Amino acid sequence: MPPGGAKVGEWTMVSHAIAPAREDVMAHAQSNRMQHSDAGLSCLLRLLRLLCLFCLLAWLTACTVQDGVAYRSNADSAGLASEAPPDAVAQPSTIGPSGSAWSGMGGLLGSLGNLVGSTGSGGTLASGNETAPAGAMHVTVYYATDRQYQAGSHNYGWQPNRAAPYLSYGSVVVSIPEKRAPGELPLPPWYAILSGDNAQKYVLIKGATRLSRADFLATVKARIQAAPERQAAFIYIHGYSNSFDDAARRTAQMAVDLDIGALPVFYSWPSKGTLAGYEYDQNSAEWTQAHLQAFLADFAEHSSATDIYLIAHSMGNRPMTVALANLLEKRPDLLPLFKQVVLAAPDINADVFRDQIAPRFSSLKLPTTLYASANDKAIRASYTFADWDRIGDIRGPSSASPAWNSSMRRPSS
Repeated sequence: MPPGGAKVGEWTMVSHAIAPAREDVMAHAQSNRMQHSDAGLSCLLRLLRLLCLFCLLAWLTACTVQDGVAYRSNADSAGLASEAPPDAVAQPSTIGPSGSAWSGMGGLLGSLGNLVGSTGSGGTLASGNETAPAGAMHVTVYYATDRQYQAGSHNYGWQPNRAAPYLSYGSVVVSIPEKRAPGELPLPPWYAILSGDNAQKYVLIKGATRLSRADFLATVKARIQAAPERQAAFIYIHGYSNSFDDAARRTAQMAVDLDIGALPVFYSWPSKGTLAGYEYDQNSAEWTQAHLQAFLADFAEHSSATDIYLIAHSMGNRPMTVALANLLEKRPDLLPLFKQVVLAAPDINADVFRDQIAPRFSSLKLPTTLYASANDKAIRASYTFADWDRIGDIRGPSSASPAWNSSMRRPSS
């Protein structure tokens, strides 16, 4: 025994060390069993790694098929290569809260068509350079954005363009399936490696062109003046969790489903395009307000449109309502051009809307319709990040002014 005595634990350890040979044999057998078990586990892990690699390759292939778009530039944008730009932030494997589906979109579109007057003729829609295949149609939509252009991917990412003059312009050609329910925006699933470019089934971006401001305004002016029935345009401002390509697809789908004879235009602010990007999107929506106001003024003055319809969804209503009120209070001569303002499930604090926005719209006598929904995915997601009633939630308090045409409706499910 060591000097001073020994602890029971130490004696136990020594006892194991001098155990009979039989215990050594048993330990050796147990070691062999553990080695076999480790080998089986290692094999299983290798199989899992191979499966993950296969899934990753499938996802990348689907992204390339879905968002492989050649962005062309005009003479004023020389030096920009034309390659297939994968969308940096779109999520082709899922349907985002507001990027790819509105709850009750069919009912909303039907109401909007009645509100602004359907032409039944497709209005000013036109095909791109590539002929649409049977079972699909090509729609050219025009855009302004203060997203930063990504030279590596030849697309607009989620980062803001902080360099003056902030805005970029252009057009996008979108393929829309002919057989599709109103409001639906079918996208290729992530595993559609071979069929992801099926234009008869999916909404696809086929190409895009970057334009200078002067060329953009000249182009939309020519398109609007060539319209057979009226000189009209609608401008869509997307909401939270939308990529640039999400907004382009949604605008083209709305142009087809609304069928109001108006040139389709969208304004894309730098949303992060992810569910977790809510706080970032709030800051971005505030940052874009001045640029949106400048664009609305520019478009109203130089596009030759006599009928302008504004449609904003979700968080896109925040910059739109303030920008429009600021503009028309400063430039009341532009007020007659804005025939209808549609607030679709606006993600706006209900008290802010009642106390700060509704009175301004009422004094301007803007023809405005507010659509509220208990099922809008973006509104539901907003409650995860902001514990305050939203005016676009039908469960929240309604706001109306006697001089303001406010229509609170629940879109059909």
